[in-house]
Amino acid sequence: MITRRMAPAFLLLFLALGTGCGGNNQKLIGTVTFSDDGSPLKTGTVVLESNNRCGRGVIDTNGNFVMGFESEKDGIPKGETYKVTIVNALEETGRDKSGMPILTPLINPKYGNPNTSGLTFTADGTTKTLDLKVDR
Repeated sequence: MITRRMAPAFLLLFLALGTGCGGNNQKLIGTVTFSDDGSPLKTGTVVLESNNRCGRGVIDTNGNFVMGFESEKDGIPKGETYKVTIVNALEETGRDKSGMPILTPLINPKYGNPNTSGLTFTADGTTKTLDLKVDR
């Protein structure tokens, strides 16, 4: 479980991952669904990382996201292969004794690490969607 006290550390990680890059971008949209029943993951952020550059797309309540590097939803640089992670996929499951929210991960923790997620995407200039299936 992740408590609200841990939130600043996750925010710093997210901001560090949010460093963008410019250039010849392609639009990339996608969805994140659960592998067991096809229902959408309704929260979190998809992160693409390559050559020390990262882009992100915030997951909406329907499981959809749009990728951005320099600015929100501006696409991704073509010609690179990206490691894909999903971060901040948490839900509030209660409160601790001090009234702070208790946050519980919605997906397998392996998806939060680019070396264990098993997810990649190659920006070939033609593929415009990235549909991900994740385990709880």
